[in-house]
Amino acid sequence: MSDEASKADPLARRLALVPVALIVAAVVAYMWGFRVEGRRTETLGWRTHTVAEHAFAVQAPGMLVINQQTMNFEGADAPAKTYIASDMGADLSVTAVRRPDSDVRPFAEVAKSLGLIGTDATARADGGTMFRYDITVDGKRTLAMLIFQDRMMYQLMVTSLAASFPETDAERFFSSFRLTKT
Repeated sequence: MSDEASKADPLARRLALVPVALIVAAVVAYMWGFRVEGRRTETLGWRTHTVAEHAFAVQAPGMLVINQQTMNFEGADAPAKTYIASDMGADLSVTAVRRPDSDVRPFAEVAKSLGLIGTDATARADGGTMFRYDITVDGKRTLAMLIFQDRMMYQLMVTSLAASFPETDAERFFSSFRLTKT
């Protein structure tokens, strides 16, 4: 478009400024923290996530991402889902799986097969049995709870760099976990 044509057509001049305005708006939004991947980590709000399929609720930051996997119990495969939230470099997750009916081992033996000391079992108020463990490998710390309720097994984990492990957030996450039906 020639200079004379653009002077004659004010609409064309205004439309030419749209890409510039969009770029400026994107830069301003980025500076305020509204990036493509979402809000800045420190603005993620904790909320209660209720998962009806696996009968539990837990508080975690932001949204949960769901991964499907298969776990093996004494030769029998069982479908499992892991619900993951991330915040400030820490991953908080709940893995829920229904143990196959063919796995008749007591909870302590299942926990031991997963590397836990079966004598550290604690009875929960909801009737479940809980094992708790803490491990640090290669500068990464994992604090976890394993909960058995009837045939269901729930594994709650918080994993982060050991030097910046979010103790308070981990305790909040663990203490918020509850079964929604028994």
